Amino acid sequence: HLPSLRELDFELVKRLAPRVNVIPVTGRADSLTSFVLLQSKKLIMEDIEHYRIPIYNFPYDVEEDDEETSEENTKPRGIKPFAIVGSEEVVEIHGRRVRARQYPWGIVEVDNPKHSDFLAVRSALLHSHLLDLKENTCEYDFLYENYRTEKLSKIINEGDRGSSPMSTEDLVSRSMRLKEQQPRKDEQHLREVEINIQRDIEEKSQELLAREAQLRDMEAQIQLAERGAGVGVTKTDDAGD
Repeated sequence: HLPSLRELDFELVKRLAPRVNVIPVTGRADSLTSFVLLQSKKLIMEDIEHYRIPIYNFPYDVEEDDEETSEENTKPRGIKPFAIVGSEEVVEIHGRRVRARQYPWGIVEVDNPKHSDFLAVRSALLHSHLLDLKENTCEYDFLYENYRTEKLSKIINEGDRGSSPMSTEDLVSRSMRLKEQQPRKDEQHLREVEINIQRDIEEKSQELLAREAQLRDMEAQIQLAERGAGVGVTKTDDAGD
């Protein structure tokens, strides 16, 4: 059975994709053989294409971009999803100190492109595509504009269902009010979550106290039973004498 995306993964990514940049990554890549890993990557990308899940695909323009830019985007496109190996252990290999995982059959280096795609991911996120990823989610670009359009469309539809359509000024005013109200809603939500957590903790504490009381009662009953059994044995012995 090849590792692939679950239905839960599809649903989660579909909900995240309109809000953030989605870059597919496979963890614990060292647990798979090279052949299984390649087949798993292929299967995951086929699923992503089949279900039309929007991901960050390292875009470039063949006609406008130079050769270096094209190569920076072509290479990561070809190795998606990135197969990652992580480790906090530092070992020395041929005089070099590297992060790696040690096994009885060999060593897997985190920063070795032959063993892991970690370097490619780090380079894309922190260097070559950092600006593009930020612009893709900024106020004047793709993801934010989609979100803004979706929200404004809902507001307009609400206005259409009322007595009269909302004017542009009303839309702007309402949009600003919603923006101002959001932090308060978030704060209220956090308070509700905190109250629920405290309630759950209190209920669990009461359950533990009740369980401890039951255990103490059982221990007391066992001790009484043992004492009673001991007395019975003593009386029997005395009668025999």
